[in-house]
Amino acid sequence: MKKYRAGKIKREHSVIERVWPILERMAECDLIASIIPGPISPLNAKGLEVTFQRFTETGLRLLAKNGSAVQEVWVVTDAKDAALSWLAGEGIVDWKPDAPVRSKTADGGQRPPEPLKTVVLPSEMACEICGRPMLAGTRAVRLGRKQYYYAHVRCAKEGRS
Repeated sequence: MKKYRAGKIKREHSVIERVWPILERMAECDLIASIIPGPISPLNAKGLEVTFQRFTETGLRLLAKNGSAVQEVWVVTDAKDAALSWLAGEGIVDWKPDAPVRSKTADGGQRPPEPLKTVVLPSEMACEICGRPMLAGTRAVRLGRKQYYYAHVRCAKEGRS
Protein backbone atom coordinates (compact mmCIF):
# COMPACT_ATOMS: atom_id res chain seq x y z
CA MET A 1 0.00 0.00 0.00
CA LYS A 2 1.31 3.42 -0.97
CA LYS A 3 1.74 6.11 1.65
CA TYR A 4 -1.49 8.11 2.18
CA ARG A 5 -3.61 5.56 0.25
CA ALA A 6 -6.40 3.25 1.37
CA GLY A 7 -7.24 1.41 -1.83
CA LYS A 8 -8.49 4.00 -4.31
CA ILE A 9 -8.95 6.72 -1.66
CA LYS A 10 -6.14 9.16 -0.93
CA ARG A 11 -5.76 9.80 2.84
CA GLU A 12 -3.44 12.79 2.97
CA HIS A 13 -6.26 15.08 4.18
CA SER A 14 -8.85 14.37 6.82
CA VAL A 15 -12.40 13.64 5.71
CA ILE A 16 -15.50 15.31 7.13
CA GLU A 17 -17.73 13.29 9.43
CA ARG A 18 -20.03 10.67 7.81
CA VAL A 19 -18.41 11.00 4.35
CA TRP A 20 -15.85 8.18 4.64
CA PRO A 21 -18.46 5.39 4.10
CA ILE A 22 -19.68 7.23 1.00
CA LEU A 23 -16.13 7.42 -0.37
CA GLU A 24 -15.66 3.68 0.27
CA ARG A 25 -18.88 2.96 -1.60
CA MET A 26 -17.69 5.14 -4.50
CA ALA A 27 -14.41 3.20 -4.59
CA GLU A 28 -16.38 0.02 -5.35
CA CYS A 29 -17.10 1.32 -8.87
CA ASP A 30 -14.78 -0.19 -11.49
CA LEU A 31 -14.99 3.01 -13.58
CA ILE A 32 -13.30 5.08 -10.84
CA ALA A 33 -9.50 4.97 -10.68
CA SER A 34 -8.91 7.22 -7.67
CA ILE A 35 -10.74 9.42 -5.13
CA ILE A 36 -9.00 12.49 -3.70
CA PRO A 37 -10.68 14.34 -0.79
CA GLY A 38 -9.68 18.02 -0.73
CA PRO A 39 -9.76 20.93 1.71
CA ILE A 40 -12.56 21.32 4.25
CA SER A 41 -14.46 24.60 4.74
CA PRO A 42 -17.06 25.51 7.40
CA LEU A 43 -20.74 25.49 6.40
CA ASN A 44 -24.09 26.15 8.02
CA ALA A 45 -26.53 23.72 6.41
CA LYS A 46 -28.54 20.64 7.25
CA GLY A 47 -28.16 17.08 6.11
CA LEU A 48 -25.58 15.00 4.31
CA GLU A 49 -25.27 15.31 0.55
CA VAL A 50 -22.76 14.84 -2.24
CA THR A 51 -23.34 16.96 -5.35
CA PHE A 52 -21.75 16.98 -8.79
CA GLN A 53 -20.07 20.31 -9.59
CA ARG A 54 -18.29 19.93 -12.92
CA PHE A 55 -16.16 17.74 -15.15
CA THR A 56 -12.38 18.19 -14.88
CA GLU A 57 -9.57 17.11 -17.20
CA THR A 58 -9.06 13.93 -15.19
CA GLY A 59 -12.61 13.18 -14.03
CA LEU A 60 -15.23 14.81 -11.79
CA ARG A 61 -15.36 17.44 -9.06
CA LEU A 62 -17.88 16.74 -6.30
CA LEU A 63 -18.83 18.60 -3.11
CA ALA A 64 -19.58 16.64 0.07
CA LYS A 65 -21.60 18.51 2.72
CA ASN A 66 -22.45 17.19 6.17
CA GLY A 67 -24.21 20.15 7.78
CA SER A 68 -21.21 21.75 9.48
CA ALA A 69 -18.58 21.46 6.74
CA VAL A 70 -18.14 21.17 3.00
CA GLN A 71 -15.31 19.28 1.29
CA GLU A 72 -14.18 19.05 -2.31
CA VAL A 73 -13.83 15.51 -3.65
CA TRP A 74 -12.08 14.81 -6.95
CA VAL A 75 -12.82 11.56 -8.75
CA VAL A 76 -10.24 10.36 -11.28
CA THR A 77 -11.77 8.37 -14.15
CA ASP A 78 -11.46 7.85 -17.88
CA ALA A 79 -15.22 7.35 -18.34
CA LYS A 80 -16.56 10.59 -16.86
CA ASP A 81 -20.17 10.33 -18.05
CA ALA A 82 -20.46 6.66 -17.16
CA ALA A 83 -18.97 7.20 -13.68
CA LEU A 84 -21.32 10.12 -13.02
CA SER A 85 -24.31 8.07 -14.19
CA TRP A 86 -23.25 5.20 -11.90
CA LEU A 87 -22.85 7.55 -8.91
CA ALA A 88 -26.27 9.10 -9.57
CA GLY A 89 -27.87 5.70 -10.14
CA GLU A 90 -26.54 4.43 -6.80
CA GLY A 91 -27.96 7.51 -5.06
CA ILE A 92 -24.50 8.68 -3.98
CA VAL A 93 -24.42 11.93 -5.96
CA ASP A 94 -27.20 14.47 -6.28
CA TRP A 95 -27.23 15.07 -10.05
CA LYS A 96 -29.96 15.73 -12.53
CA PRO A 97 -29.04 14.79 -16.12
CA ASP A 98 -31.50 17.35 -17.51
CA ALA A 99 -29.73 20.28 -15.86
CA PRO A 100 -28.95 23.14 -18.28
CA VAL A 101 -25.42 23.13 -19.63
CA ARG A 102 -23.56 26.41 -20.01
CA SER A 103 -22.10 27.25 -23.37
CA LYS A 104 -18.53 26.18 -24.04
CA THR A 105 -15.64 28.40 -25.04
CA ALA A 106 -13.49 27.71 -28.10
CA ASP A 107 -10.97 25.76 -26.00
CA GLY A 108 -13.72 23.54 -24.51
CA GLY A 109 -13.93 25.29 -21.11
CA GLN A 110 -17.11 26.52 -19.45
CA ARG A 111 -18.13 30.13 -20.01
CA PRO A 112 -19.61 31.87 -16.96
CA PRO A 113 -22.90 33.74 -17.48
CA GLU A 114 -22.48 37.30 -18.66
CA PRO A 115 -22.83 39.87 -15.87
CA LEU A 116 -25.95 42.03 -15.87
CA LYS A 117 -25.46 45.66 -16.98
CA THR A 118 -26.90 47.88 -14.27
CA VAL A 119 -27.64 51.59 -14.61
CA VAL A 120 -29.17 54.35 -12.49
CA LEU A 121 -32.52 55.35 -13.98
CA PRO A 122 -32.73 59.02 -15.04
CA SER A 123 -36.54 59.05 -14.89
CA GLU A 124 -39.47 56.95 -13.71
CA MET A 125 -40.46 54.03 -15.94
CA ALA A 126 -42.13 50.64 -15.76
CA CYS A 127 -40.25 47.34 -15.45
CA GLU A 128 -40.48 45.48 -18.77
CA ILE A 129 -40.69 42.10 -17.01
CA CYS A 130 -43.16 42.60 -14.15
CA GLY A 131 -44.73 45.95 -15.14
CA ARG A 132 -44.30 47.57 -11.72
CA PRO A 133 -43.00 51.17 -11.61
CA MET A 134 -39.31 51.91 -11.07
CA LEU A 135 -38.44 55.27 -9.50
CA ALA A 136 -35.86 57.68 -10.87
CA GLY A 137 -32.45 57.24 -9.23
CA THR A 138 -32.83 53.51 -8.53
CA ARG A 139 -30.66 50.78 -10.02
CA ALA A 140 -32.07 48.77 -12.87
CA VAL A 141 -30.78 46.28 -15.41
CA ARG A 142 -30.34 47.41 -19.01
CA LEU A 143 -31.44 44.62 -21.34
CA GLY A 144 -31.48 44.27 -25.13
CA ARG A 145 -28.86 44.87 -27.79
CA LYS A 146 -29.80 47.78 -30.07
CA GLN A 147 -33.01 48.90 -28.41
CA TYR A 148 -32.52 48.92 -24.66
CA TYR A 149 -35.25 48.23 -22.17
CA TYR A 150 -35.03 48.26 -18.38
CA ALA A 151 -36.09 45.91 -15.58
CA HIS A 152 -35.70 45.45 -11.83
CA VAL A 153 -32.44 43.69 -10.95
CA ARG A 154 -34.44 41.02 -9.10
CA CYS A 155 -36.72 40.40 -12.11
CA ALA A 156 -33.75 40.09 -14.47
CA LYS A 157 -31.93 37.63 -12.16
CA GLU A 158 -35.03 35.46 -11.79
CA GLY A 159 -35.43 35.42 -15.57
CA ARG A 160 -31.87 34.05 -16.02
CA SER A 161 -32.36 30.93 -13.87
